[in-house]
Amino acid sequence: MAPPDKTGAVEAAVAAALNTGPFDVALRTAIAARGLSLERLRNRLVDSGLNVGVTTLSYWQRGIRRPERPESLRAVAALEGILGLPPHSLTVLLGPPKPRGFAVRTGQWPNPFADIVRVPGDLGRQIADLDSPAAGKLDIVAEYNSVTVGARRELVEVEVIWVLRAHYDGVDRALMIYSGDPGTVADAIEIEVGDGCRIGRVRRHAQTRSVLTELLFDRSLRAGETQVLRYTIRPHSDIECCQHFNGYRFAGGMFVLYVRFHPDALPVRCQRFAARRTEGPIDESAELTVDSHRAIHIVVPDIRPGILGARWEWI
Repeated sequence: MAPPDKTGAVEAAVAAALNTGPFDVALRTAIAARGLSLERLRNRLVDSGLNVGVTTLSYWQRGIRRPERPESLRAVAALEGILGLPPHSLTVLLGPPKPRGFAVRTGQWPNPFADIVRVPGDLGRQIADLDSPAAGKLDIVAEYNSVTVGARRELVEVEVIWVLRAHYDGVDRALMIYSGDPGTVADAIEIEVGDGCRIGRVRRHAQTRSVLTELLFDRSLRAGETQVLRYTIRPHSDIECCQHFNGYRFAGGMFVLYVRFHPDALPVRCQRFAARRTEGPIDESAELTVDSHRAIHIVVPDIRPGILGARWEWI
């Protein structure tokens, strides 16, 4: 009779803790599985340029404190690598920062996008319902957005290609969220899928002009496997469109945005921009030039949490 596979049992325990959380249990389980002392972990973090004390690490794994500051979150990301865990597998268990000050509201539904955009509670509930099967279980390896602006300065369509990578076995869907410009009618927004997926559950939110769409894969992925998805968004609106941006909760791979303008609707000024959230200050901006094909583009090699996009002006 073969001896029991202790390594397999240990890895299964780590995977289960990462899947269900909470953060302190997952961290404690991963540290025990790797057989590293807190002092050794601290030294490895110092080697990475991160100064985190043994006491802090102890508090984190016992649930006494929660990593929230930017340096602490960088340390958590580094711990994922040191402990041989999938990217973001610990970070996603932290969720949004704890609310502070006068913004705290009793009974408010936890919003997984709270650190990027402000959404009403009922939309937050819809997002949480559809997001739960895939939240934190997929990486964006690359995303390509091709935007077409029409003769009336309206958004004609957005063609999207996603390249996604699974963190865990059994991931079989992703969530796409699109919000139209003010004046867009949520019920009029069309989502057409192409290769690699089909439409699952769909929710529409009139107040925010949003459509939430489950994109179901043609198979369940194993950990490390990739999936390529293609879909097109058509708002069917004559509203003037003056920007296109994406919001990201997690770090990822490459983002490419390509915007083509109709010859009767060429802008006089274009800019790329990045921000931490939709209602915050712009952290980065740069001028863009419309090329001979009446187009602008941006390439971001490493997606960071926050907002990435381009905006333009007409006379």
